[in-house]
Amino acid sequence: MENAVELVEITSIPMENPVVVAGIPDVGLAGSISAFYMIEKLGLQEIAYIESDTFPPVVIVQKDRPHSPVRIYGNRRILVLASEIPIPYSLIHGFSRSLMKWFKVREISMVVPLGGLANPRRDEIEKPQVYGLGTHAKAEEILKKNGIVPFHEGLIVGPNGILLRDCMKSEIPGMYLMADSHYKYPDPGAAVSLLEKLNSAFDLRIDLQEIKEKAEEIKISARDLMKRTGQSMDEMEKIREKEIPVMYR
Repeated sequence: MENAVELVEITSIPMENPVVVAGIPDVGLAGSISAFYMIEKLGLQEIAYIESDTFPPVVIVQKDRPHSPVRIYGNRRILVLASEIPIPYSLIHGFSRSLMKWFKVREISMVVPLGGLANPRRDEIEKPQVYGLGTHAKAEEILKKNGIVPFHEGLIVGPNGILLRDCMKSEIPGMYLMADSHYKYPDPGAAVSLLEKLNSAFDLRIDLQEIKEKAEEIKISARDLMKRTGQSMDEMEKIREKEIPVMYR
């Protein structure tokens, strides 16, 4: 089937209604940086990957072995979806539907996409604010309890918005977290703000000292991904300008 997306599980682990955190490249790579840091600090193992003939012809080599650029890591109580490529516009819907089917089978308790919210005054902000949007009373309670500013009105364009919408359709609680971010520059500071909220919301206890100390190194290493992601965001922005209601322009 054209634009088919396949989720391949490579190992089975016992799960206890885990939370899924999704870090897909978008504004400032805030979600991606957060996801890969979580994987490292929590010592998560790769349990599945996502394949599609429409993905760019890229293979990631780690520890002498090839890997898909879109992978899922986890343990009993938390799963992390991490992508080293922007998700092509033509694949977003199939990508999200494939995930939802797997999430239902695995009895996922909540899906938490992470992203950046472009702020033109980001250079003036010492501590990026985190905003949240929940699809379920359970998520809204977490937002309120952890002092996350509600995202009252606006548009969410791209994979994270579709994930959130499909969570509603699949009756899986969803909670989108966004931090003030640079638009087209990797923003480890935004990732720190997201990780702090995840720590408090889900008692993850991730040590954030290293990401703070290596912020400049992360900015450099993430430049190529940010460049590719910027091109993808430009494409989605053109679609947004054509399709959004006049009241949001």
